[in-house]
Amino acid sequence: MFQFAGWDLAIRYHELKARPSMKALVPRLRRLSADSIIERARNVLGSVVLPVDQRSCSLSELPPSAEQPDLDVEETLENSPLVSCRNESPLPQDIWMSYRAHRKQPIILSLDTSLSMTGEKLALTAVALAVVLLQFPDDSIGIIAFENEAKVIKHPEERVSVLELIERFLDIPAQGYTHLEDGMAAALKLLKETRISGQTRPASTVLLTDGKYTAGRDPAYLAPRFPHLIVLKMGQERASLELCRELARKGNGLLREVGELEALPVVMYGVVKDLLRGRSLG
Repeated sequence: MFQFAGWDLAIRYHELKARPSMKALVPRLRRLSADSIIERARNVLGSVVLPVDQRSCSLSELPPSAEQPDLDVEETLENSPLVSCRNESPLPQDIWMSYRAHRKQPIILSLDTSLSMTGEKLALTAVALAVVLLQFPDDSIGIIAFENEAKVIKHPEERVSVLELIERFLDIPAQGYTHLEDGMAAALKLLKETRISGQTRPASTVLLTDGKYTAGRDPAYLAPRFPHLIVLKMGQERASLELCRELARKGNGLLREVGELEALPVVMYGVVKDLLRGRSLG
């Protein structure tokens, strides 16, 4: 159908989409690009292993989603010491069970999609995004793209497929100035949504930027409001490195430099693995 391979389509999606002769083919072009991006993300990610916690509760409170439930004799004796003294059968609240439960990991992604992030940069950013979505399919993931202003692509509690999310991301216009302040402010708003949803584990925010802003104020004043801010700095320019360091330090997180564009999905995978291990990354 096209003279380009799938990955070439993903790289040139915005360019081809703008051609009048391609207007009728845009939906197919978008789907092929998204499929190629997801395939590349799967190759980076490998098999998906969901993080779990070992928990204990009474039989009456055992959630339907509990994995590998088993009688917890020690907890039962400690929490219900009179069970063995009663003649009647133990009640469900007297019996304690141990079980495994999926450990939720709320994440907010704030991604620079300005003119400096077009072409292959945007395609590789989409791969990095797909890595996170594939690893945390049922978690609270909020996604923001920012250029002239910040746009919410996905609210944390919204449930959509990875394919649809990548297609949404591909259709974000890469244009204008870089409003880093607005991108961080929008991320803080989504963090409030993860708290409202009843999450007990603090959300991590991943900020993807080259460290330059051409609109808005210096965003460093926003960084202390984040419980955990991971800054992925794109490119090798040193002039913007100090701001990225300041954002990570004030945001109780860390800075990871992505000097080579092709390394972005692998670096994002490293961040995912650290979050799975429960590491603070700080």
